[in-house]
Formats: sequence, structure tokens, C-alpha cells
Amino acid sequence: YTMTNIKFFFNVDNKIEFICSMLPERLNKKKNSLIYCANNEQLKILSNYLWSNNLSEFFPHEENNHHYFNKITISNKDIDWMDDTIINISNKMIDGFNRYLHLFEMVSTDEDDKKLARKRFQYFKDRGYNIQTIDVKQN
Repeated sequence: YTMTNIKFFFNVDNKIEFICSMLPERLNKKKNSLIYCANNEQLKILSNYLWSNNLSEFFPHEENNHHYFNKITISNKDIDWMDDTIINISNKMIDGFNRYLHLFEMVSTDEDDKKLARKRFQYFKDRGYNIQTIDVKQN
């Protein structure tokens, strides 16, 4: 049994744009990503962004449905499948995150978002997870 590796990305100005900058590398490595959204509204914004007509930012994906040929799934519902990486753009704790090899937590510059992220961070730390923090402003 392997414990989930967790990365917190702090100071993210725009979670959706940031994710889209990460996806090409993940797709090149043939890694599956599930992007967890807070609600339907966030899911729709992300979906539209992923389908945007700029070819360099065009990412085929499935909504709330997992398909082996598709490397990107976006969801705002329960996580019922096992996969490589789950990317959290909501500010909630994801139930079932530990079925994934990697969890990427996206934390914006918003104070409420940060406060909730600190709670999740503490939760993972208390349970002995390996946590890496990345300040995206430093890169």
C-alpha cells in the first residue's frame, strides 16, 4: 500500500490557467489527471477553458465520467475511480483522495482559500502524509 504523495501549490493567481499550464507535461508523460471542482459552475468554466479553440490549449476531457482513453477527467461529484493524480481546485477536502498516487492541492491568494488549505495541510500532516509545498510565485 502506497501513501498518496501530496503537493500544495500556493499563491496561484488563477487555478484554471495554472492547471492548463501543467497539463501538457502530464499528457506527454501519459499520466491521467482528475481535476476536482468545487461545484457545477467551476466545472463549466474549467470545461469551457479546456475546450477553448486555441490549439495549444485544447484538452479533450470527460466530465464526471471516467474513460481509459481520456487522460483528463473533471468532476464535482464523488470520486469513484482509481487514478494517477487528482488535482483539487475546490477548497474542500476530497473524500477518497487516498486512492490516488498523487494529490495536487491548488491554493489561491484568497484568504478564505488559504485558511481552508491550512486545515487540509494540517489534516494530511497529522496523518503522516509526505507533503511538498511549492510557491508558484517563486518559479
